[in-house]
Amino acid sequence: MSKRILLAIVSVVALLIPLASAEAQRRAEDWKPDNRADWDLLGTAQIGTRIERDTIDVGRREGRFGSIGFTVTGGDARVEELRIHYGGGESDVLRIGEVFKAGSRSRPIDLPGRASVIDRIEIAYRAFGPVKIDFYGERRRDARWDVLGCQRVGFLETSDTIRVGRREGAFRAIKLQVKDATLRLNKVRVTFGDRSTQTFDVRAAIPKGTETRPFDLDGRRRVIERIDLDYIPSLALKKGPEVCVLATEGSGGPGSGPGRR
Repeated sequence: MSKRILLAIVSVVALLIPLASAEAQRRAEDWKPDNRADWDLLGTAQIGTRIERDTIDVGRREGRFGSIGFTVTGGDARVEELRIHYGGGESDVLRIGEVFKAGSRSRPIDLPGRASVIDRIEIAYRAFGPVKIDFYGERRRDARWDVLGCQRVGFLETSDTIRVGRREGAFRAIKLQVKDATLRLNKVRVTFGDRSTQTFDVRAAIPKGTETRPFDLDGRRRVIERIDLDYIPSLALKKGPEVCVLATEGSGGPGSGPGRR
């Protein structure tokens, strides 16, 4: 390898390191404990110098949460993992494996929509001196769905395009509502503002009066340019279905497949 190529590689790495650090810091700055409109204190773990586990009892009285985060004060601590126990008896293990300096906070950690009533939190850690860890939860808000556009599917029609445009904002998920007749849908292709695309293979008959599950979009929020609908042609001579595309800026939540009411 020539000296010139080696110097070029070193320069690129030197540029990427601060960018990566800035990105990690930005994620940690996505929430603030003193924002009482969104984040509630769930409980506190008081930690000495040891390798151990602690349990923070939350209880159903605290309500439903979409994500959690924690702050570290008093000293440094290596958080190995969190086990979140939900009200329905289910649990999730979140592998952390990071050292948090005194005065720092974690990034927001999204919780699955299927089980967001928190009963208790178990933390596995190693403390480097007396440490206090405060756990916070972000209250889950009901997603608001906006109609981006509707189309009437004609006889033997195979596709439609709903043009959205950047004026509509950035979204996290979409879903379809069907009226008047059954819609036989093959694929949904979303084109974003940067011209990248995401395709959802549906291949299902969606009964009238129902809607599909939410389809999560790649990334936290995306600007949608247009949505292309690929139909399975119908031979029915009756009035065709009307299909509407809805989108949300919030979490779409879990779905149970096409035809879910």
